[in-house]
Amino acid sequence: MPGIKQTPEIISRLVEHRASEGPYGAKGVGEIPSINTTPAICNAIYNAVGVRIFAIPVDQDALLRALRAGHTAVHTAWQDVK
Repeated sequence: MPGIKQTPEIISRLVEHRASEGPYGAKGVGEIPSINTTPAICNAIYNAVGVRIFAIPVDQDALLRALRAGHTAVHTAWQDVK
């Protein structure tokens, strides 16, 4: 699983041009590409190891526990584990 150390540098650029459609002139830019990313990663995990992920963010420890126990799905996010 890639971690923060494998993430490339992200350079943010502010574009100050008001949009008439958005609230207070705001516009959305990054939402559309991010919609498909999470399901694609979860499906790649399923194709690689056979465990379906139903909780975001993907918890590596919960995935490993599911693999060791022979489960086919993970329904718990990391913040739900006590």
